[in-house]
Amino acid sequence: MNSDFVVRTASRSFDEIALWTVSVFITDGSVVELCRSVVELERYGKVRLSNVGRLRVLGFALIPTLSFPHFDLVLPDLDESTLDRLELAFDVPIPNPAREGSV
Repeated sequence: MNSDFVVRTASRSFDEIALWTVSVFITDGSVVELCRSVVELERYGKVRLSNVGRLRVLGFALIPTLSFPHFDLVLPDLDESTLDRLELAFDVPIPNPAREGSV
């Protein structure tokens, strides 16, 4: 999560809506089902998990979009300390359960 990709994505978001955001998907059910039901997630070989409480405790807000289960996670800035907190907010990557043979 502390990567050039996150910085580029959040910067594009800032240019569009004046907020640094990254996309996340939220489920109150099965991660396997979420990964299988969201077409955008199928392209990723690995996914990272967290939960809403953990994100909030670490100072990140979530904005619902019109495409549930998609949300935007709001970063207060792109400082190294913020990106380090973002890294701590998520577990280590796991194989994407939507990929054939990963379950």
